[in-house]
Amino acid sequence: MCYNLLGDYMNLREELFNNRDLKYRDFHKKLVPNVDESKIIGVRVPIVRKIAKSAFQNNAENLCEYYEEKEVFGLTISMKKCSAEEHKKDISEFVSLIDNWGICDICTASFKFIAKDKAQYFDFLSSFVGAGEYPTRFAIVALMDFYLDDEYIDRVLDLYKTILSEKYYVNMALAWAYSTAFVKYEEKVMGLIKSKTLSPWVQNKTIQKIRESYRVDNKTKNKLKKYKI
Repeated sequence: MCYNLLGDYMNLREELFNNRDLKYRDFHKKLVPNVDESKIIGVRVPIVRKIAKSAFQNNAENLCEYYEEKEVFGLTISMKKCSAEEHKKDISEFVSLIDNWGICDICTASFKFIAKDKAQYFDFLSSFVGAGEYPTRFAIVALMDFYLDDEYIDRVLDLYKTILSEKYYVNMALAWAYSTAFVKYEEKVMGLIKSKTLSPWVQNKTIQKIRESYRVDNKTKNKLKKYKI
């Protein structure tokens, strides 16, 4: 059962459909091509956030059939004041619902309570690695969002190095995470790139994303070219 909070005064699905934008739906479905377009209502993210806040405050029902309903469920997790164990339970249920990168990335970034208790969540988040394409992506993105600091960077990079996958959304997340880490920990990530121990696809995509970053100087960008595989 998905977040079964009941309230007679609000029908979450009706609220979402009342705010649908068909042009936005047609645009967004191209970004998540693996999602059945009949399950995309077409609600812009800022509006979904407002509805999520209202759903949480009003104890609205969420059935999690549509893309936006899953989005609401994920966003309401960050609004709950509860124990780490209860948050973990909600996160596990949310991860089981992820079927595209959009839901994964938008909602994961909202779990800012993780940053306040990193030790409590590190092993829990790491446990999703290898559990499937989207659970693994979730772990990569969550660690990128909240653990790229002096205390955890080595553990994060060591875990990333163990991830060998043929799944597109896993490898894209790895390249994104490595390129993000590069900005603050250039020497560490450069060491990985120079060693050429990453898979060729991840190596090349990481270099591409670093070279696209406005936070990396041109000299470094040019130096990276020679490490493409």
